[in-house]
Amino acid sequence: MRFPFGLLGFGRRVRKLRKKWDRLREKALKKGQPLKGDILVKLDQIEQNLRVLEERKVSRFERSRLAKEIEIDLEGVKAMVSMKEEEYIQQKTLPSQQKYQTRPG
Repeated sequence: MRFPFGLLGFGRRVRKLRKKWDRLREKALKKGQPLKGDILVKLDQIEQNLRVLEERKVSRFERSRLAKEIEIDLEGVKAMVSMKEEEYIQQKTLPSQQKYQTRPG
C-alpha cells in the first residue's frame, strides 16, 4: 500500500512548506498597506507552486526543484515580513532614485 505523500519523506516537506506559507500570510495580513500588498502578491505566486506540489504528480527532479524554489521565495518573504514599513518604503525608493542620477565627468 502506497500513500500519495507518505507519512514522512517528501510529503512532510510539502506540509512544512504549506505551514510556513500559512504563518507568513497571517503575519503579512497584520502589516501596513504598501508592504502588505506586495507580500500578498508574492505569497500568491508561491502558492501556485505549492499547489503543483500538493495536487499534481511530477517527477522527483521537478519536485525537488520546486520545493527548493519555494523555500528560497519564502525566506525572501520572511525578510520582508520582518521589515518595518519605513524601511521598506525607503528601500523601494532608493533604486528608482539611482536611475536618474547622472555620472560624474
